[in-house]
Amino acid sequence: MSGSKGVYIPRIILANEKDEAMIPPSVIIACALQQKGYRIKPFVVGIDEYLVALLHSLLGEPVTVLDTFLVDSSARLRELFVATADASSLNVLFASLGEPQDENIAIDQNLLTIAEQLDCQVIPIFISKGSSAFTARRVVRFSRDLPKSAYSLINAIAFTSVPNPREYQLLELSMGRDLPWTALGYVPSFILKERPKLTSFLDQAYGLQSLFPIKTAAARLAAMERQIDWGVIIAHAKCRPQFNVDVQKFATIGRPRRVGVIRHPALVLGGDNNEKLLGACGFDVVSLDFKDKMAYNDFDFVYVPHGIGYLFLKDIADNVSLVKALAASVFKGKLIVEGGSSPIFGKAFRFPSESAMSGLSFFSYEGHYEDYSNICYKVRIESVPSEGRPGRSFRGYRPSWYGLNIRDFDGVPLWMIRQEGAQAPTEDCWKTRGALILSVRAEFWSNPEATVELLNS
Repeated sequence: MSGSKGVYIPRIILANEKDEAMIPPSVIIACALQQKGYRIKPFVVGIDEYLVALLHSLLGEPVTVLDTFLVDSSARLRELFVATADASSLNVLFASLGEPQDENIAIDQNLLTIAEQLDCQVIPIFISKGSSAFTARRVVRFSRDLPKSAYSLINAIAFTSVPNPREYQLLELSMGRDLPWTALGYVPSFILKERPKLTSFLDQAYGLQSLFPIKTAAARLAAMERQIDWGVIIAHAKCRPQFNVDVQKFATIGRPRRVGVIRHPALVLGGDNNEKLLGACGFDVVSLDFKDKMAYNDFDFVYVPHGIGYLFLKDIADNVSLVKALAASVFKGKLIVEGGSSPIFGKAFRFPSESAMSGLSFFSYEGHYEDYSNICYKVRIESVPSEGRPGRSFRGYRPSWYGLNIRDFDGVPLWMIRQEGAQAPTEDCWKTRGALILSVRAEFWSNPEATVELLNS
């Protein structure tokens, strides 16, 4: 079943030039908007686990990942956006503008496609460390490389790292002569902050301390008069026309089922996509906070999202009832463990220092964690045909910073994974008793119907 409806969603894309050493200026701008009283619903364009976790920690809101590989259907991507957006908030999409190449910028195709599919205004944020003339040439070259359809979605631009106000005035004059785009201001260099380590701001004991400089920088930017034209950003977000989207109804199999989703700051790296798909499929989704001590005994299955499992393990040590519920779900219901959470459910796992730590021992495999890296490999997933049912395809990605040793594991693989550039497929999604163990981060929105079958099997 499906039904078409018109949807009005305030939305804007903030697109930065890449700088792996610094916090994206768009993040500081969004934090400043939040401190000015605007509620922000964040999205990340493309696969960027670090940015997803950072935005969740700073803004306190769930983050949705929009990627044209993970969800390759434009209709399904629009549906994902509608299911996760908030009409009462500013829906801000954080994107990479592209790779800087001397005077050129290699424009990110993911950004262009999503901007067009969602009919969303883009505000590029250019780095301007040199003279205004050099920056102006780069911006003009960028404008000439844009497709016409994307050019029409840009009406305003911003800058970062401009050396001084005088240089910005010259830059503004140059832009006014060559382009019809409004200059919104710039984020000064002293406002920008270096990226903290991912594990530092996800750690419950020290997370607030590591984020404090970023929040302070955002407060300073918000207090600076006429530094950024905030009103234009808000206006561009609110002026987008509503668009029609076919809202699909994914019927669950059998009676309505209750799903417990574990909540923990370290389990947010994959975004809230899969959780929202469960809700769209008609499951009753209930949040389980790792700090709550209660009886978790009335769930059909428990879902442990992708994240840094060992940080989660450290913080549930005293929550005996939650550990018992996770164990009971293997025998009485179903346990779904995804991505970087999977190593801690084995007998043991290793850290980069080669030191080993005992796991929850739910299953017979072992795991390992490497130093965190934001490198993720896109994968195509084919389910193994069974009981006369044909195989189904999914999309997903495989992070590089953890792994499983399944040599002694008795689970039955349900998926074959083909990584982009790899020669041979590998096994994944192991089923054992009432549990599913996924070492990849699967995108359920890539095939909702097959997801329902998997969860109800």
